[in-house]
Amino acid sequence: MPRRNRTTPHTPYDARSLTHTQPKRAFQTKQDAEAAAKEAGKYNLDLTLHVYQSLTDGKWYLSSKSPS
Repeated sequence: MPRRNRTTPHTPYDARSLTHTQPKRAFQTKQDAEAAAKEAGKYNLDLTLHVYQSLTDGKWYLSSKSPS
């Protein structure tokens, strides 16, 4: 009797799909956001994060886009 291959097919990794599903991290103070940006810079040297305050909720967020 022949064996049956019942393995699940491989799904390729797509990093672009993961970045849009993760929610933004909000920080209560500017110092907390700057500390998180500095910590993230330790792991990715090419990453430059900027801190900005949201006008809608007043919390602080990180962005890779430079402030204009």
